[in-house]
Amino acid sequence: MTGMNWQVVFYMDEEDTEPVKDFILAQPDKAIAEILHVFKLLREFNIQLGMPYVRKVNKLGLRELRIKHSSDLYRVFYFACTGRKYVLLHAILKKEPGHQKVIYD
Repeated sequence: MTGMNWQVVFYMDEEDTEPVKDFILAQPDKAIAEILHVFKLLREFNIQLGMPYVRKVNKLGLRELRIKHSSDLYRVFYFACTGRKYVLLHAILKKEPGHQKVIYD
């Protein structure tokens, strides 16, 4: 299965920053370890990875990676693109005010 792994890449904005990477690196070490573990699952099981780790957000291909660490619920929004790549677009910690429900059309 090693040759079938997908690549996980971070979206880079116009200022050459990677907001998702910056968000993840700002988390506690044990949370980072759990997030990286779920990234590994995504790479290994690719489009076959489903609940409780992945949920489709809309019909256009946007998905959310669902990560639970202790009482914290992390969500990383991403899409798949050609070349066996997942592009990580946005990440949140659900317990933050104003992020209780995210809706995408």
